[in-house]
Amino acid sequence: MSVEILSSALIELGEDRIASADQDTERARLARAVYEVERDALLEEHPWKFAIRRVALARLAAAPAFGFARAFRLPADCLHVIGTEPETAYGIEGGNLLCDLDAVAVRYVRRVENPAEMPPTFRVALAARVAVRLARKITGSSAEKERLEALYRERLRTAKGRDARGGGTPEANRPDLLQRARR
Repeated sequence: MSVEILSSALIELGEDRIASADQDTERARLARAVYEVERDALLEEHPWKFAIRRVALARLAAAPAFGFARAFRLPADCLHVIGTEPETAYGIEGGNLLCDLDAVAVRYVRRVENPAEMPPTFRVALAARVAVRLARKITGSSAEKERLEALYRERLRTAKGRDARGGGTPEANRPDLLQRARR
C-alpha cells in the first residue's frame, strides 16, 4: 500500500499526511479501507500500457461441463482480459478462460501493487479517486465531493492521454493484419 498515494488523497481533502500506511488514525484506516478496491477498479477500467502483460495459459485437465471444449487458468493478477492469441470466442468463469482451442495466450490488465511501477500521472489520478471515495466521510461536504470528482476526471484524462502517447507506435500494439488474414 502506498503511503505517498494515501497521503496525496488526504491532502486533497485538507487533511495531514500520514507517516505510515499502518498508522492508527481514523483517516488512515478509512484510506486503507478503500485503496486496494479503487486501485484495482482504476486499473481494470482502462488498458493501461504499464499494466498489460502477455502470457500463454496453462490448460486445465477438466473440461467445462458444456459450452466450450477447454478451460485455461488465468493468472492470479489478472483483472481484465483484453484479447486472446489466436483470436477466438471465449468466456471467463471462476478465474478460468474457457474456449475451444488446444492452446491459447492472452493479453490482460494485471493488478499492479507496487506504486513504483505506476506512472506519476496514474498515481495522482488514483489519489484523486481515493479522495473522492473519502470525501463525504471525512469532510461531510457534497460540494467538496463534487470538486474532487471534477479533479479526478481531469487527472484521469491526463493519465489516459499520457498513456496513449507513451507506449510505442500504435502498430506495435496490434497484431499484424496480414498474419491475421492468413489464419
